[in-house]
Amino acid sequence: MSKPLRDQPLSPAETTLLRYLTEGYTVADLAQRLGVCATTVHRRAARARRKLGAVTLDHAVQLYAEQQAAARSH
Repeated sequence: MSKPLRDQPLSPAETTLLRYLTEGYTVADLAQRLGVCATTVHRRAARARRKLGAVTLDHAVQLYAEQQAAARSH
């Protein structure tokens, strides 16, 4: 049986996506910047959201930003 997504770390692609989203990039911006289609960006975002246990993408971005701030303060 596989582990729940919430127990899995973010992939490098998911981390990059969340970092750009915290900087204010849109899905369309990211698709162009990363050279992928918007559907790919949405899939990566949904997987990152589930891994973080977030309800919405905005919530996932907030949780990611909080994790990064906590990591920098240690």
